[in-house]
Amino acid sequence: MRITDGSGYVGDASVISDLNNIGLLTAALDTVSEAVLVAEPYPQLSIVYANAAFYSLTGYAAAEVIGRRLTILQGSGTPGNWLDIFSGGSPVPVEITNYRKDGTPFQSQWTIRAWPSEGDTEYLVAVQQDVTHLRALEHQHMQLELLTRMQELVSTAGLDLAILRRKVAEVMLEATGAEAAAVEEAEGDEMVYTATSGKARAVEGLRLPIDASLSGTCYREQKPIFCPDVYQDQRVDHKAASAAGFRSGLLVPLLHQGHCFGALKAYSNRPRAFRRDQLELLEMASQVLAASLHDARRFKREQDQRTLLVDALPILISFIDKEYRYREINAAYSRWFNIEPDEIIGRTVADVVGQKAFGDIRQYMITAMAGERVRFEMTVPYSRGGPRPVEADYIPVKDSDGAVMGFYALVRDLTELRTAERDHLTQAYNRRGFDRRLKTSFATARRYQRPLSLLFLDIDRFKPVNDQCGHDVGDKILRRVVRLLMWHARESDIVCRWGGEEFAILAPETNLVDAMELAERLRQTVAAEVASPLGPITISIGVVELLAEESRKQFLRRADRALYQAKEKGRDRVETFSGA
Repeated sequence: MRITDGSGYVGDASVISDLNNIGLLTAALDTVSEAVLVAEPYPQLSIVYANAAFYSLTGYAAAEVIGRRLTILQGSGTPGNWLDIFSGGSPVPVEITNYRKDGTPFQSQWTIRAWPSEGDTEYLVAVQQDVTHLRALEHQHMQLELLTRMQELVSTAGLDLAILRRKVAEVMLEATGAEAAAVEEAEGDEMVYTATSGKARAVEGLRLPIDASLSGTCYREQKPIFCPDVYQDQRVDHKAASAAGFRSGLLVPLLHQGHCFGALKAYSNRPRAFRRDQLELLEMASQVLAASLHDARRFKREQDQRTLLVDALPILISFIDKEYRYREINAAYSRWFNIEPDEIIGRTVADVVGQKAFGDIRQYMITAMAGERVRFEMTVPYSRGGPRPVEADYIPVKDSDGAVMGFYALVRDLTELRTAERDHLTQAYNRRGFDRRLKTSFATARRYQRPLSLLFLDIDRFKPVNDQCGHDVGDKILRRVVRLLMWHARESDIVCRWGGEEFAILAPETNLVDAMELAERLRQTVAAEVASPLGPITISIGVVELLAEESRKQFLRRADRALYQAKEKGRDRVETFSGA
């Protein structure tokens, strides 16, 4: 017997009967936003139950799933033995590449438990989460981390060329997960392994002809090379590659100011051990090392090498002594503050950045002076150039006795990143910025059972204003409305331009009563202070508070329905909607 839940085909009645005997699990299956499956034990793995979140995630309908094996989720990128993770119940999450009905891949995190029902039958309960976006963010963060590490090496290692080569090889090994990594430099008609890490240490100093090696090709053509299998690449000397343990690899040229000095190589003794996106990591590393090599060949003195290199980096790099005075800076300081370097060296941090900015960052400097490395993000109110969102690293420097002499400060401008989450016209959050904050606020409200309200707002009869008065007038009205929304909302509220003349305000720690009061205050303010050549501007507002068992999608849908009600009832009003 098959049963439905009013929204579609759900599962086998006998199985649901079994599940109803396990109390809290059944309640969880009916309410969680994660995809949940119940399957027969390994190796059958036929699906006997799936919740709505699973259908939403995969694109399948119930009739296409129930009774089918979990193999419906596998594709070309799924490991052949992936079903083995179901051979025993395990609460430890496992990540697998799965595929939706339309063939698009996603990174799936599985948590599996065995659950006995009445009798001898044992089912597997699997919770599935889509972590694709999270892994993409982690990948971006890893790239930034690599660049940061390379910059730290260059700016704090004294530009000892041998040390830099070795550390870069080590970072390449770590960043790519390779078995071996090498820095290869051209000497005459040969490529020389000048630094190695991992299994490549056994061949450090190896020399290969430029005209008969893949690294030589990379060096000559000055282009990255992705090599999934040397035995399928005619450019490779297979004998030499075998001797070095090179079966697949990534190579990028060492380029600086139009000059190529060699190549960076990360490789494995296994075929197809790398992804193409990992080339990006090596390209970033190559730029930093190539710059240091260029400086080392041009200048004999270590200080001149470091000065030229750090001046090329798009971040503030400085050394600050125990009296909080700048002793070394890179050229970025002149670009940021529009002041000559000799007007900064010897001056205190407070003199350069301003007393207010110094007061905000002073606590982090004290921690660095105590010998602890510090990393933080904040918007610093610089006296020159105004406030700027930054990420800063403070790296203590000690003398031979272990006493702190000062610290290196590496400061990166986050304006571009923050700008990507803002609407260019109104400077309210865009949908991307709003969605990220909604996810966090929703999780917090759900976990700690805290109130969370949402306002959807729409400017009434805005199209005639644009059509008859022009988009310049319309844009001014949009900016004016957003300024009022931001002014009257709390600092913790998230104001978003949802699209066109529609806006959203997410109000954490706010119940429905307070949210309705906020909405009414906003409605009255806009009506009183905003006008167009066609007359006063009014807004309609829909307000809802998050319900106990509501998903994010349902939360947004109710707010939209509340706004629709406000429009239907005559506009210029505030409405709520408590239905589903």
